Parts: sequence; C-alpha cells; structure tokens
Amino acid sequence: MDIDIRKAIQSDIKDIKKLLSFYVLDTEKVEKNLSEFIIAVKDQKTVGCACLDVGDIVELRSIAILPSYRNKGIGSELVNVVLKRAAEITDKVYLRTTSPVFFEKKGALRLENEGKKMIWKECDVCDKFDICKQVLMKFDLK
Repeated sequence: MDIDIRKAIQSDIKDIKKLLSFYVLDTEKVEKNLSEFIIAVKDQKTVGCACLDVGDIVELRSIAILPSYRNKGIGSELVNVVLKRAAEITDKVYLRTTSPVFFEKKGALRLENEGKKMIWKECDVCDKFDICKQVLMKFDLK
C-alpha cells in the first residue's frame, strides 16, 4: 500500500481531530502537540495519525487509523516512525492502550496497572480508574 507518512502541519488539525474523535480519544492537546504529530496519507486523504507527547514523561499517544485502512501495516509504520524519533531523546516511551496485543508485537511490555497513577496525574485522581480498560505499557529503546 502506497502510504506517505509525514509531519503534521496546521492544516491537518481538523483531520487529526476527526480521526481521534472516531475512537473517542482526547483532541484537546492536538494544537499544543502538533509539532510532534505525524500523519499517514493515502491518495491525499489522511488515514492515520500518531503523536509523541514530550512532557514530564515521553508518551506515545493519539494513534488512530481509519477503520477501512486498519490491518494494512499503517499503524505499525506510524509507531516505528514515532519510536525512531523518541530514541533520539529518551530511552523509554510509555503508553496507555486498549490494544495491548498490537503493541506487544511491536516490543512493548505490559506494566502493572497501578503504575498509571505514578506516571499520569490524571489517573491518580480519576474516578473511573478501577474500571479503566487502558493497559499501561512501555517501550525500552536502549
């Protein structure tokens, strides 16, 4: 499949938010983190996105692929590009996901759920923590 993966630009914000909304993912940080977003484009259509959120911790987040483009290697390629960028600045990348098997195939390790409270402040105060379906994972890059 002929897919172009490139850095996101201002005019991509609407498409990124649309992709994230489809999976009920957070859209609030798109503008703030635009410089760390990458997108996958097929025939001038944005079909996927991913972000490397560089803050107190380095987090792989906002990974979304249009349903009709899933299982074609696009998500895997987006993760590869983000991890290559991450390796330039850190030796570990964290993520929260409802698709842990996908990330295990990419080399991520599952961590204890309680670790989310230490890594993300919002998890420590979340009233849905006990029923949260997001799995804490980590990539060791070195």
